[in-house]
Amino acid sequence: MTVGVLGPLYVAVEGRPIRLTAGKPRALLAALAMSAGRVVSVERLAEMVWCDRFPANSRRSLQNYAARLRSAMGDRLIETCPGGLLLRADAGDIDALRFLRTLDRAARAQDSDAERGLLDEALALWRSEPFEDVDSPWLRESEAPHLIERHLAALERRVDLDLVGGRKSRFTADLRRLTSRHPLRESLWLRLLRALVQDGRRAEVLDRYEELRARLAHELGVDPDPAIQRLYAEQLADHPKAYAEPRADHPHAPAVAGLSATGGPPDRPTEVASLFATSPRRLPTATADFVGRERDLASLAALVRAEPATAIVVDGMAGVGKTTLVVHNAHQVAARFPDGQLFIDLHGHTPGCAPVPPEDALHRLLRTLGVPADRIPPHLEDRAALYRDLLADRKVLLVLDDAVGEAQIRPLLPGSASCRVLVTSRRRLTGLDGTRALTLGVPSPADAIAMFTRVAGPHRVAGTAAGTLAETVTRCELLPLAIRLAATRLRSHPTWSVVRLLARLTPARRRLAELAVGERSVAVAIDMSYRSLPDRLQRAYRLLCGYGFESFSADQAAALMGTDTMAAERLLEGLMDVNLLQEPAPGRYAFHGLIRDHGAELAMEEGGSPTGRAAPLLGLPCPPRGALAEHDG
Repeated sequence: MTVGVLGPLYVAVEGRPIRLTAGKPRALLAALAMSAGRVVSVERLAEMVWCDRFPANSRRSLQNYAARLRSAMGDRLIETCPGGLLLRADAGDIDALRFLRTLDRAARAQDSDAERGLLDEALALWRSEPFEDVDSPWLRESEAPHLIERHLAALERRVDLDLVGGRKSRFTADLRRLTSRHPLRESLWLRLLRALVQDGRRAEVLDRYEELRARLAHELGVDPDPAIQRLYAEQLADHPKAYAEPRADHPHAPAVAGLSATGGPPDRPTEVASLFATSPRRLPTATADFVGRERDLASLAALVRAEPATAIVVDGMAGVGKTTLVVHNAHQVAARFPDGQLFIDLHGHTPGCAPVPPEDALHRLLRTLGVPADRIPPHLEDRAALYRDLLADRKVLLVLDDAVGEAQIRPLLPGSASCRVLVTSRRRLTGLDGTRALTLGVPSPADAIAMFTRVAGPHRVAGTAAGTLAETVTRCELLPLAIRLAATRLRSHPTWSVVRLLARLTPARRRLAELAVGERSVAVAIDMSYRSLPDRLQRAYRLLCGYGFESFSADQAAALMGTDTMAAERLLEGLMDVNLLQEPAPGRYAFHGLIRDHGAELAMEEGGSPTGRAAPLLGLPCPPRGALAEHDG
């Protein structure tokens, strides 16, 4: 069997083309093809096929579509398995998977000729936009962008290999077409202009440059990349610089005579040319159901534009949406960083994973930047020095996700003011010099309702009273992770109404248990923050949460913990540093509702919590009726 999704859907069995006309079976086949040889769950397939508009019985509908595919293609190829469906095919039978595998082989090629051949093989598979005629917004929004990015990067690299030594490229027509389709991707424009220089089309170079300059000024308010400006100046002066032959110590990396691949000084290491010939773009796909956050996005964009700060730290409690916001912003500003956009998950709070040591993070980043493994220095300081040298005077955006502390981040900061680093962390990283910070809170109720509606699907909330929706997101305490999980539960239970979901969320003792789907859980996310605390802060957290009050002062916390006010303030500051505690007003402290639930459960496990009878002794108001009943036993 052969399945092609890099363009209009194409299916052939034993060399015989199969014509599939119905939209949803075609979407199902394309979804299965992207996981050829692996079982795909019914829930995952439903999301791919229907996005957020599920039929009454999605499982039965999928089985019907699978039966229609078997009728057209043969009974052997699609198998019903426990939990899902499987397409019996190898990766080599699917053009998109073969394309990615061939590109990976090209990246490991030992010489330019081998790499050139593998890139040609991969590019020959590309017919048009992926999933062009497949009725699946999920595939077009989640799978296609990654494939398109790999295609563009591969073509850019292939053009670089053509232009080495002043040779002409056979991809000039492709570059013209792609710059029209991706008009803000300056790395494509740079290759087009260089190809036109090699073709002797000086007038077109000048015209194309002006076209790019006007577009960037109008849409982004910026000038073209310095490398493009230099090339333009050379053409005005009629002194073009051609690509030089690769250096013998690194034959795989073409360099420019007098310039690196994007215009740096000639004494850079050869790894620089390898990096900026391909302009790595490794950002994760932006969340399709992102809504709202206009003020936070505007604040973050202003920080990215600000000088001279290189790093911007976005901190906040577990599940508040830090990564989603930063990745969304990174895609918005990516065109301002044409030399590459990098992403690394530092696993500061990932269940089952230890935080990534800075030396390991540098190793991954250097490999992404094109440095051969055998040329990466063994020591942290030397790796950091090479990393800073590679990024000097470059425009690169780096996203460091889920940082555990300053020591993990500090070696990863480039020395160049032209780079930007976006860091997400549950901690307030106040020990990093020269950085700017944005503490992310929960979204507005309106944004929370919009998120719930988008994740659950408009059809699942149709007819629900506005007050019921508002109460549902309130029971989620407006926390994006909780809202997403609650909406996912509603979507995966076709017989539930929002009213039924709300009823399950109402008792506080059940709320955290309900906010879990598969391996994702609000309780687990909060617990990862708690487990990272020293013993004294864990004890303070349990005591304060176990009391169950809405807010309290440092004096009241000191009385509860049996210490003086100054010591209590230090403990409270420690909890605030990891965003487990908030200070909504000067001198008043409060836990987010879901964090308070989590801590109260821990207090019960550790042997009970204070009772309402102790409140007057501490100068606290008595707890709300029933607030402690579920914890006191």
